[in-house]
Amino acid sequence: MAREEVYRLQARVDVLEQKLQLVLAPLHSLASRSTEHGLQDPGSLLAHSFQQLDRIDSLSEQVSFLEEHLGSCSCKKDL
Repeated sequence: MAREEVYRLQARVDVLEQKLQLVLAPLHSLASRSTEHGLQDPGSLLAHSFQQLDRIDSLSEQVSFLEEHLGSCSCKKDL
């Protein structure tokens, strides 16, 4: 009975270790990409990525604003 319990617990530990590896895989990937970009830690890469996304969002808003004003511009010429 005790041997069966040990086997059962070992199987649960194995499953938990596999799940842990699945959870940690993205973090390991983030850590390796941060060193490729010359950043000291994954948090720096994450912060840098958020800054880039903010810039992209801002540029997208500016383009939309310009498109709206270009559409209502009275100086448009027929090409």
